[in-house]
Amino acid sequence: MTAIGQPISRVDGRLKVTGGARYSADIPLAGLAHGAIIHSTIANGRTVSIETTAAQRAPGVLAVFTYHNMPRMNPTPKPWNHHHPHGQSYLPLQDDKIHYAGQPIALVVAGTLDQAAYAGTLISVEYQAQQPVVFGPHSTKDAVEPPQFLWPVNSSVGDAEAGIAAGDVMIKRTYSTSDRHHNPMEPHVTTAVWDANGTLTLYDTTQYLFGTRDLVSIVLGLPPQRINVVSHFLGGGFGCKGYVWPHTLIAALAAKVLNRPVRVQLTRAQMYSMVGHQPATIQTIALGAKKNGKLTGIRHDSISPTAVFDSYIEYAANCTRSLWAASGGISTTHRVVYVNRNTPTVMRPPHEGLGHFALESAMDELAYATGVDPVALRLLNDTDVDPYSGRPFSTRAMRRCLTEGAARFGWDKRTPEPRSMRDGRYLIGQGVASAIYTHWRWPAKARVTLARDGTALVEAATHELGTGTYTVMQQVAADTLGLSPEKVTVRIGDTRLPYSHGSIGSSTMANAGASIMLAAKAARDKAIALAIGGKDAPFGGAAAHDVVVSGGRLTLAGRNLQVTYSDLLARNRLSDLVGDGNYDPIEEAKGPKAIFSFSAVFAEVLVDPDLGLVRLNRFVGAYDAGRIINPKTARSQAIGGTIWGVGQALLEQSETDRVTGRFLNRNFSGYLVPTNADIPQLDILFVGEFDDEASPIGAKGMGELTAVPVAPAIANAVYHATGRRIRELPITLDKLL
Repeated sequence: MTAIGQPISRVDGRLKVTGGARYSADIPLAGLAHGAIIHSTIANGRTVSIETTAAQRAPGVLAVFTYHNMPRMNPTPKPWNHHHPHGQSYLPLQDDKIHYAGQPIALVVAGTLDQAAYAGTLISVEYQAQQPVVFGPHSTKDAVEPPQFLWPVNSSVGDAEAGIAAGDVMIKRTYSTSDRHHNPMEPHVTTAVWDANGTLTLYDTTQYLFGTRDLVSIVLGLPPQRINVVSHFLGGGFGCKGYVWPHTLIAALAAKVLNRPVRVQLTRAQMYSMVGHQPATIQTIALGAKKNGKLTGIRHDSISPTAVFDSYIEYAANCTRSLWAASGGISTTHRVVYVNRNTPTVMRPPHEGLGHFALESAMDELAYATGVDPVALRLLNDTDVDPYSGRPFSTRAMRRCLTEGAARFGWDKRTPEPRSMRDGRYLIGQGVASAIYTHWRWPAKARVTLARDGTALVEAATHELGTGTYTVMQQVAADTLGLSPEKVTVRIGDTRLPYSHGSIGSSTMANAGASIMLAAKAARDKAIALAIGGKDAPFGGAAAHDVVVSGGRLTLAGRNLQVTYSDLLARNRLSDLVGDGNYDPIEEAKGPKAIFSFSAVFAEVLVDPDLGLVRLNRFVGAYDAGRIINPKTARSQAIGGTIWGVGQALLEQSETDRVTGRFLNRNFSGYLVPTNADIPQLDILFVGEFDDEASPIGAKGMGELTAVPVAPAIANAVYHATGRRIRELPITLDKLL
């Protein structure tokens, strides 16, 4: 067996379970000071005065920063892009304006965190509040078209309205999703350290090392080469750690002013107003179809809130552009409402995770309206060509996802009528949903060093988010070099290593993995060149393509000649061979083919008819994520994504007070997430193939794909069980009773 494809356990697992893995808050530093952020209690207005005298005199306090004395920052770059990923453009502690509740208005730095937090309670603030406070997306009359953020805001292929009108069956429904917040196990933290030469090191909870470095460089006016960003382990990110938020910037400036290390660690409650969130959406879907279920037209319109000073768009309708074919046409629009809240941000899975709830719920409603089985309806509208771009898909195993998933689930045993299946007193419902997920291609570099002792070192500035990056990158290098995985060491998580793009958009395996494969190949090819033409060459005059590398040795095909890496380097008096990998793909949108990942999932729920309680009882997920590098870590990704989708479907919502402009349930006692008791055994299938358009290693994005279709599958199952169509997430007791 090659290293790729083996279900290898995580090489960093022992470190994590024994406490040996150092996360950003675990880095010991001499003279470390701690910062506590104080937040505004109003959502719109200005600070008239901030009295800090008592706080400054409190025990252990080193400094109190407000907009009066915080050093000035350079503005964030416009327009937003992935290379300068500010979480929000409005910079902290720079003026007296208040744009949202929970906005930082002061930073107290003290010898201990308790001292800083206590001193913060002594600060007295006088506000001048302004009205109105606008907080939710429900003021749809105020929705406007925003400037482009990632994709085009609107799209139109063909004549969707004419296509819908030409259908024998037409449905038009409105669906909504709730505000949701990131709750990774590890809250955000930044530790800032300046050395005597003026170099800044940030130990940061980030999913994008170089993006953090470059944004901090711009805002602080510091050359990028004088900034190091380190993040060896991440305790979950899910999008919120892909961007630079206010606490990182003020930690860096406070450390510079005080000339000592400063750590700013957010509390769980602060996570709700400091590092973005997934905004609620209101989505309207119109479908037209022939009697046999063939789509003739689709229109998908979405509205979401964004901060008054930014234009983040939740592209909920984006998935509708490419998932199913419609003969007449497909149109999509996105609008935003500018509100008094911090800037929303991506959250596993952004855009697609919200849009699929509306689209795949509507497809289920169409199935019932036409009398066509929901799986058969999707197979009928499958396509080999992207309806939006007109390009063929690189690979698209949607049919296999649907057919093999249905067979594993036992879909043919389902009776289609709502409330027709029971288990004792419980109503049984079964639902299906499909998904498409954008594949991101970004540049990445890596370095692989092959040592004389027969080991290899992989170096790249990619990240470990808890998904197994150390392990799968070890496998890619080992496979390419012909070494056993335990002979390969992986070093990641530091901007002093070769460049990698952020671990966002489920892109790490395909992009960083490609650069590591290319670097390992470069080192291997150097070894082959030495074997053919180096000093005392054992394969002198042979062709490079006749050399096979396996088990740490080079073998000349067809002849009984072998040499180990160790012997080869010793013959040439070399301590090592270094290979560099530079993966520089073209933008996906400019390629000859459309590249996406696909899935279909099947959910069975039990519903208590008296209490309205919904339990997930069985689940099958089938995924086309290209080549699977490690089935064990990939299955873990699928399990995590499914659990995430269960939370979206049944539990998670950020309660809001629209009068004060605040999120209310800012802890785990009020914000509910699934526990082990909520999740049954999950059946996972991988049905994809090697996709050389997606990446040289054949892999496509998977981590977020697995969460995308879960909520609509559960919602469709709930309808099948109860006969009640719930079009607003989460599906709570009150909506069913």
